[in-house]
Amino acid sequence: MMLQTCNRVELFLDAKDPRQIRETILREWALETKFKLGELNKLVEAREGKSVVEYLVRLAAGLESMLIGENQIVGQLRNSLSEALSHSSASPLLEDTVHRAISAGSSIREQTGIGRGTVSLGSAAMKLAEETLGNLGVSRVLLLGTGQVGMLVMKALKARGVSSITVASRTLQRTRSFCRTFGGTAVEFQAVPSQLAKTDVVIVATRSSDYVLTNDSLSRRDGTSRRKLMILDLSNPRNVAPSVSELDTVIFKTIDDLRGIADDALAKRRELVKKAAVLVGPRVEKIDALLQREEAEPIVSDIYRRADQIREEVVNKTLSKLDLTIEQRESLKSMTVSLVERLLDGPIVNLRRAAERKDERVLTAAGQIFRGD
Repeated sequence: MMLQTCNRVELFLDAKDPRQIRETILREWALETKFKLGELNKLVEAREGKSVVEYLVRLAAGLESMLIGENQIVGQLRNSLSEALSHSSASPLLEDTVHRAISAGSSIREQTGIGRGTVSLGSAAMKLAEETLGNLGVSRVLLLGTGQVGMLVMKALKARGVSSITVASRTLQRTRSFCRTFGGTAVEFQAVPSQLAKTDVVIVATRSSDYVLTNDSLSRRDGTSRRKLMILDLSNPRNVAPSVSELDTVIFKTIDDLRGIADDALAKRRELVKKAAVLVGPRVEKIDALLQREEAEPIVSDIYRRADQIREEVVNKTLSKLDLTIEQRESLKSMTVSLVERLLDGPIVNLRRAAERKDERVLTAAGQIFRGD
């Protein structure tokens, strides 16, 4: 499962050999991106086992977001899992783990209120723009990108009463659909250079493999406006050429500049963060125990199947020698089912507890003891 947000790209895998698969992925990643493998290894953070469960719970609770407590991450997790499932690339274990983590994270949000009153990415971007330009009400805004970040930005613009909003993306049809739903005026992406001449703020929220704004594309605006153009790049990876920051006519900001706003918001919410962080541990332990317990289920199923097979053979043999009514036969069968369940209840409970403790010896022994001929 791949999760890509405005400030992260993460891969979640169910693998027998995590280190080997990690090396393979990074090697392919380095070849694809022309990045040095050694440098890529320094940038990548890897987790295994229970630490992945803990990270997923913290992620779903909003504790790993740049804007602590923001709610978009839950939807992004669900969408990433759905995408993986649609391509048959998520194992049952991974699917179960993500669902349990989302449930735990949602419970933490509800219990602490950490997700209430948070600043969205769009609102934080607008606050940054206001700190630089002042009131945005009369500003002419060009929004590049119609994805989730673009939607958040549009909502934040509307909330501030900004009415002059032009929207562009790679597909005009998608842009028009976006504008019908959220507002703004749709233009073709090829028209962006000419639009810059009559724009005060450009917000870039695209997922392009190339820069969508460069010094050349900004050249048409030079001399046409006395007011500086503010460009805010919310893309990951960056979609505005870094050299743009050297232009005297441009105020260039990136998503990294939002961290100051995030830190201010975090300072006001430290107590909620502490409460939420304390709740993570017990939920991780519960999820881990449940996941480990599922290791025993194939053995449990086999034990019940084998026991029921023997029970049925013995009951049928006994009934063939007795002259019983239908009611008596059913009563006898019911009694044998109850007897088997009660006899196995204790061993099955202990077997599941052994799975929770990761006691492989008990699981192996149980599989051998109850194995049929």
